[in-house]
Amino acid sequence: MTNSCCGDSCGEDVQFALALDFFVPGRSAMAQSIQSLFPKMEVFSFLLPEDYDVIEGYMFRYQYEAGRYVFKEGTHGGYMFFIVEGQAEVSQLVKGKKVVVANLGAGRSLGEMSLLDGHSRSATVKAVDELTLIVLKREDFNRLLEESPQTASRVVIGIAALLSRSLRETTRVFSEQTLSLC
Repeated sequence: MTNSCCGDSCGEDVQFALALDFFVPGRSAMAQSIQSLFPKMEVFSFLLPEDYDVIEGYMFRYQYEAGRYVFKEGTHGGYMFFIVEGQAEVSQLVKGKKVVVANLGAGRSLGEMSLLDGHSRSATVKAVDELTLIVLKREDFNRLLEESPQTASRVVIGIAALLSRSLRETTRVFSEQTLSLC
């Protein structure tokens, strides 16, 4: 089964195959596999073990073939992704040229800003090799906020910590590059 993550806005190259059914609490093998990932993912470091059962019902898994785009810069941003297996290349267009800004692997996340603000993607993400992701859609996150605000608040704290770390790193790199010009 093939779907487009962002509708037609991502273009024809952005396709993904549904690898597993939606995660449903009570399916023990699936529950154990997704729950075992939470402690390994930085964004979920603020969750309590009892949050795991709650949040897994709002997530599902997708798999991308090597070379496929997960999303492109400027497209709709209604999803956040958590890398289970594989590598993802993150790039941006700078003065018309592609600049790779990061290569991310298992345990890392993508799309945090878009999950929170719903704005378009700030970068392009492409699967370097076969890439397995857990997906949290913005509408499901909003539902989590309504149905389990304590769990959702811990996810928001995790996202804020990630964004803060990223901003600190960006500031450090920018400062080093600026000082090297002097």
